[in-house]
Amino acid sequence: MSFEQQTARIERLIRLIDSSSTGTAEELAKKMGVSRRTIFYDFEFLRGKGLPVFFCYLSLSYRFEKYRNIF
Repeated sequence: MSFEQQTARIERLIRLIDSSSTGTAEELAKKMGVSRRTIFYDFEFLRGKGLPVFFCYLSLSYRFEKYRNIF
């Protein structure tokens, strides 16, 4: 996979997380056309860049830490 393709995949992932439309890891992998493991590698990449990702059980979607609410 080329650098441009990886960059495009990460940008798409960020857009999906921002819109809270990722679903579970399995659903997200299917949407993105990659393996579930690749999704988790991408999450680690984002965390390394200062964008902590977590799974929100209320929306059933991955979100960035800045959106985390305490209920």
